[in-house]
Amino acid sequence: MGSRELLQSLANDANDSDVKSKTFGRHLREQRESRGISLRKFAKELQISAAFLVDLEKDRRKPNPQLLQKIADQLDVPASTFDEFSPYLPKSVREWAEGEPVVTRALSLIAKYATPEDALGLLERGAIRLGQRRFAMAIYESELQAIGLESSSWDSETGGDLFGIWAEIPIVYLATRSGPNSVRDQAHFRLDVDYLIRLSVQLEQDWGLRYFGDWHSHHRLELQTPSGGDRARIQRLASKNAFQEMAEFIVTFSRSYNTDRSIRLHPYAYLQLPSEETTDIVPIVLTGISPVRDALAKAQVLPEQHLSSFSSFSLDRVVIPKEPLPRVPGNLGPVTRPITDRVIRRGIRELEVITPGPLEIHETSFGYVLVAPLAGADHIAFAIDGLWPHRILQIDRMNRTTGTTRELDVAIDAASMVNVTDLIRVFRTARESLSRVS
Repeated sequence: MGSRELLQSLANDANDSDVKSKTFGRHLREQRESRGISLRKFAKELQISAAFLVDLEKDRRKPNPQLLQKIADQLDVPASTFDEFSPYLPKSVREWAEGEPVVTRALSLIAKYATPEDALGLLERGAIRLGQRRFAMAIYESELQAIGLESSSWDSETGGDLFGIWAEIPIVYLATRSGPNSVRDQAHFRLDVDYLIRLSVQLEQDWGLRYFGDWHSHHRLELQTPSGGDRARIQRLASKNAFQEMAEFIVTFSRSYNTDRSIRLHPYAYLQLPSEETTDIVPIVLTGISPVRDALAKAQVLPEQHLSSFSSFSLDRVVIPKEPLPRVPGNLGPVTRPITDRVIRRGIRELEVITPGPLEIHETSFGYVLVAPLAGADHIAFAIDGLWPHRILQIDRMNRTTGTTRELDVAIDAASMVNVTDLIRVFRTARESLSRVS
């Protein structure tokens, strides 16, 4: 079904429901929001980071019994309210498992996953991972270039932060420069912690990204692995934020740097925090520019990050460990879905300020249809491409009373859901064209 047929069917049927099964995370979020408690306030009451609470509500983590009791106390409900979602074993089984280190580790990993199928898949992958001592992590080409550009711009050690979504295969959506008060010398680098905190809050609230860890260069040390100080810092950060996994990327410069101008990236994962043991990361490279970097650049925020300058550092100059897979397109499918959801919600939020009622969003074979109400039965419907950056394909006038649609002659140009300013401009132009006709 094309956009024309889809728009016509929507004109006749406005209802589109997506019923999701209840999980601990969804139940927790419903309970919190029904009481009007903000995410950050609730996290503060629970004495956990906002990022950790986001992970709980998205079912990426499970609370331990002590935290579960604290959640129940803050919501003023019995802890038994959450029994149907509990990942914990009967006491007799738990006592036996505590005496079996391998079982204990396996159960702690399984507890992060919502379904038996996910848990079984995790164990199978974990067996392979432990045998190979390697861990897969995805990163966009743009972020490799950003790391290369920043590290090569200094004669002393430098670095930045890694932000992303830590799921079955973690994805790095943004590798940043450090803040203005970072400390650099020939054998030491210290992050601007205040800047990191501010950046973490913004990226978590706007994009649902978690602080993964950091990247930093070893300009003179030629040390390809995390130093003792690096490991201690990761342990402190993990303890403070209740992280069980983090990443650290080390950048080194070959002796031939003056000739080939290339940098080498050595990525590591900490998968058993607070243990300082590291696992080599096998990189999965996503082609193109990260959707988060793209959206931030279009919104003209974080000017100190120089978000568009990454392209000046050639991707050929970034040497990484051997890639197990061909490079994966970074503009479609699961890798963009969580960012797409944020972009669409932000666009809806901005448009609802200037419309008389709530908007509708419908997922289609070609992407999405966004329906904005006008006066009476009239609506404006946007057909939106499913591929990033979700360009506007077509705009129609839709009448819910007559069940008819008519394409509007409005200049769309390169308008997309990513650029909110363009989206609002196109909507206003369409609305004005209808008022002139009326």
